[in-house]
Amino acid sequence: MDHFKDLAAKGLQRGLSRRDVLRGSVALGLTATGLSFYPSLAQAAAEAPSPDLIAAAKTEGTLTYYHTTAIDLTAKWTAEFTKKYGISTQNVRGPSYPLFDRWLTEERVGQHIADAIQITDTVLIEAAHTEGLIADYTPASGAGIRPEMKKEGVWYTLFLNAMGYAWNTQRVTPEEEQLLEQRSWEVLTDPRWKGRFATATPASGGSSFSYVYMLLGGKRDKFGPDFVAKQAALGPQVYESKSPMYDRLAAGEFALVDQASQSDMGGLYLKGAPIRWAFPNPTPANLTVQTISSHAPHGNAARLFQEWAMSAVGQAAWFKFAGVTSARADTVDPRKAAKADWYKEAWYADPEQVYIDYLRDAGYVDPAKPIIAEWNQIFGR
Repeated sequence: MDHFKDLAAKGLQRGLSRRDVLRGSVALGLTATGLSFYPSLAQAAAEAPSPDLIAAAKTEGTLTYYHTTAIDLTAKWTAEFTKKYGISTQNVRGPSYPLFDRWLTEERVGQHIADAIQITDTVLIEAAHTEGLIADYTPASGAGIRPEMKKEGVWYTLFLNAMGYAWNTQRVTPEEEQLLEQRSWEVLTDPRWKGRFATATPASGGSSFSYVYMLLGGKRDKFGPDFVAKQAALGPQVYESKSPMYDRLAAGEFALVDQASQSDMGGLYLKGAPIRWAFPNPTPANLTVQTISSHAPHGNAARLFQEWAMSAVGQAAWFKFAGVTSARADTVDPRKAAKADWYKEAWYADPEQVYIDYLRDAGYVDPAKPIIAEWNQIFGR
């Protein structure tokens, strides 16, 4: 049984099979005494960066990382890099589109601050690369990234992130919980959620845009403006960024949110938050990718960071703090095979129909992003 059953059917060249899961569990050191989230020494040695790059990066001693993933999760992840190489990271978090706009503005006026940039919209990276703002660098570890999850020398995927909806178990009735566990998008239009529901604007970044694009773009025949209008009629709180929305859900401010990413929900679960989540069909997913600024003040440190981030070691490090699907076929979360954490819960199920072929849609790659304007009109923004 595939980890995400129809990744291949939905546009990726190769999904994660049961054999992948078992091989990944061995590579990550799954033992009878517990779980290890790191690959074998032999595998790590095969991807080791050159001594010259390591030395040059250590001389620089630091790098600045613009990222969209949650602040605390990212800090823990980059701390693994610092622990390994002694190079500190200055992490700057923001919603994907506003943060990328900030970086573009800085670069165009000659204020070179960011070394490495993480984003959830590859269209923007490729446009910046054409402008000469993205460095051409091919990390040796990038060979392990699935071919469909990279543009060689430009951007590479950290992980694939599925999105569903999530609820606070202390803010719903048993009857409502049963309804939510049916895993249907239609539940998000139920009038019972009026004043109890939150969402995020598609203008915040690539992941939110991908979710809304499914509704108003790629799967318009299934959802369309009528579906979105029913959501808008619930009067949801609209957030400019998903991270604070997730935090408010965990705190009990809302009963229900959409655009619930596997990575963030897994992180909240591990903190003991009273939340559950579900992946209706189809399940939109986005790529969280990383690139290097062509004017990086700490170019060697940025290149070493890219080498580490795309390696089995760097990708497996995410498993300690969140629930994600690695961009590498040889790096699989061992918790799934071991039925650990949320994988042991009766309410949890992996996505069955992952929707990611929108990456090839003309409407998705349109830089004008007309879907945002349509969503804003429906929501009266």
